[in-house]
Amino acid sequence: MKRFRLETALKVRERLEKLYQKALAEQVQLEQQYRDRKQLMQDALNNYNNELDEAKAHDVTINQLLMGGQFQQRIEQQLELTQDQLNEQLEVVELKRHELTQATQKKRVLEILKEKEIKKFRDETERLERLEADEIAQNYLRHS
Repeated sequence: MKRFRLETALKVRERLEKLYQKALAEQVQLEQQYRDRKQLMQDALNNYNNELDEAKAHDVTINQLLMGGQFQQRIEQQLELTQDQLNEQLEVVELKRHELTQATQKKRVLEILKEKEIKKFRDETERLERLEADEIAQNYLRHS
């Protein structure tokens, strides 16, 4: 069978698609890390608020309240920063998904062209085989 004329381009597209898949996976992993970090900080803040509520029922000093307030402020700042990073990461992930989609579509176009070329080659081969079989049959009938 003859070689597909765009085979090299198809292989390049396949490699590109794999690279885009890998890049997307890395970005999704980073996104998950940001989500985990955000959840950890949210849990710490919730835990602090619960402990503060318990401490209010008991004796609490001004120093403890000041330190707790500073802790809460730092956590909230970090939480806001992490949310901003997460939002940026979501945009990156969306971009990587788009790149992967484009690469997959381009590869699929070449695959379709290859399938059409293979079908065309098979059809032509079958046509030539039928012609040869018809010619053999006609020669057999003539000599019989």
